[in-house]
Amino acid sequence: MIFKLIFDDKTEYAQARDMLHLLQFYEQEYVDFQEIKEVVELSDEEAKEIMLINVDWDEDDPDDMEREFSLYSQAVGDDFCIIGSTEWVN
Repeated sequence: MIFKLIFDDKTEYAQARDMLHLLQFYEQEYVDFQEIKEVVELSDEEAKEIMLINVDWDEDDPDDMEREFSLYSQAVGDDFCIIGSTEWVN
């Protein structure tokens, strides 16, 4: 499942098995767990429409991943991980 985590100053996107798994692992790995204002479960269709930008993209490297890709394409499996964040945008 893909979740949108809304904070006062950023938005993060994470994958996890379910809401409980998300909150348990987020609390273990990050100190700002209490700062989450809202958690929204995204449908596959919504995740396919949200586009991420690779801030490290190298146009001269033919083996580099695409400059822009969908949030959905980055979600693999159901292990907890952060797959995108507005904090990472330059």
